[in-house]
Amino acid sequence: MESPGQSPLGDRTAVVTGASSGIGRGIARRLAADGADVVVADVRREPRRGEQFDLDDDRPTDELLVDEHGVESRYVETDTADPDAVEAMVEETVDAFGGLDVLVNNAGILVPGTSQQVSVDDYRRVIDVNLNGYFYAAKFAVPHLRAAEQGRIVNVSSVNAYYGGGGASYAASKAGIVNMTRDLAIELADAAVTVNAVLPGVIKTPLQDVGGEEAVDRRREETPLPRLGEPRDVGNAVAFFASDQAEWITGAELVVDGGYVAGGH
Repeated sequence: MESPGQSPLGDRTAVVTGASSGIGRGIARRLAADGADVVVADVRREPRRGEQFDLDDDRPTDELLVDEHGVESRYVETDTADPDAVEAMVEETVDAFGGLDVLVNNAGILVPGTSQQVSVDDYRRVIDVNLNGYFYAAKFAVPHLRAAEQGRIVNVSSVNAYYGGGGASYAASKAGIVNMTRDLAIELADAAVTVNAVLPGVIKTPLQDVGGEEAVDRRREETPLPRLGEPRDVGNAVAFFASDQAEWITGAELVVDGGYVAGGH
């Protein structure tokens, strides 16, 4: 347990996939605020800009974390659909920081459309990034997490794990993440490595450009709390699962959606 005055994650190294933009960027900022050194693993370093929701700061995430919180951070170019790239990213992390304590699987893509509209290649790409990439990251990170004093995996899924929407590949991948989380939790319990999932609802990121302003307005109306989610809201949930306060929670899922699911959506 942490000592008085000590940063909750001040002695830990975290990898956050898909952390250049959106939810991943919010997670990385929250973990760095708690003192963690953070590896930003993404296919591009520059943060994406959205038509509906834009950036409050256009600096790359790794640079932002150093400037805001004084932690160590680096960007590692990583396509999570490529197992070789994921393995190299994990090894670079361990070489640079001496170990790995927290893995946050977050990288994801969305290709909207029905089963008849989405190509087989696009379907495979979504599954490769959103589901297989989580497996690759866990596979190569687990030996190092087992060696850590407080190993953690936090998988970012979606409320779409509970129902259709967003396309067959997206819904399937997000549901698969939840059960992968449970399976990994059982596998790693003997080493006291916890594995949990966070399921965001409608979060203000460039992903909300899908469907345009009309879709955003509809999602806002369907969210009971009086605002849409911010990346920091998901970051808060991830930081909790990464902390010592969650050391006896594993195989769990936490919905962060402003009441969206409770409202019957």
